[in-house]
Amino acid sequence: MTDSALQISKLSYALNGRQLLSEIDIAFTAGQLHVLLGPNGAGKSTLLKQLISDKHQHGSVQFWQQPKSQWQGDEFARRVAFLPQHSGLTFAFSAQEVVEMGATPLKANREQIAALASEQLTAWDISHLAHRPYPILSGGEKQRVHMARVSLQLAQTAPDQAILMLDEPTSALDITHQHYTLKRCRALADQGMTVLLVLHDLNLAAQYADQLHFLKAGRIVLSGDPWQCFSSDRVADIYQYPLTVLTHPEHDCPLIVS
Repeated sequence: MTDSALQISKLSYALNGRQLLSEIDIAFTAGQLHVLLGPNGAGKSTLLKQLISDKHQHGSVQFWQQPKSQWQGDEFARRVAFLPQHSGLTFAFSAQEVVEMGATPLKANREQIAALASEQLTAWDISHLAHRPYPILSGGEKQRVHMARVSLQLAQTAPDQAILMLDEPTSALDITHQHYTLKRCRALADQGMTVLLVLHDLNLAAQYADQLHFLKAGRIVLSGDPWQCFSSDRVADIYQYPLTVLTHPEHDCPLIVS
């Protein structure tokens, strides 16, 4: 079996006459934490959405050497989980009930679902929110509840056969929970899961990622491990902003200052 869990070939996408993605060629290695980076409007979120689409204008997306269009719905949902930037929900469900919604594709009874949801609540450090009404939670708490929900989809799949995709998962989180979330993602990748994140914080990406992939104007313009990427002047060119790269005093990773 190849070590590539997800392979994209010549993927392009346009909307209303605007080219949003152009000739994307990239493979995501299984068991690694991959981070998509780039300025606003670079195409990061568009790329994630296209990965789970059944139809592509140009190019192909393959999960474990099988085109997305050939996957059955429940089987795909048990192996690939995606959380967009915004997840709207207004009904007064408890946090645990929201997490349990992730069990829709699973083969489990009510008791098993409750147990799996409790495991995810613990894993994402939100057990204390289990019985609180979802609508009254803070933005960051809601974000963590949804991360537990999509993770539940993968609960019956071996980590090395699963992909977790999160679009800006730390955007509403305080610094403590930013690191907790990325440590959780790091642990899942270390267990064999393929984890793909969109982030804006260069230092968080440098500290936790195995591979960085920078987009600009809908194209992948730089890929590599954190030291490879930040040892060049390319990142400053991508953002059109001067950056200084140091060695982190506690971790073996770049520290970016501006």
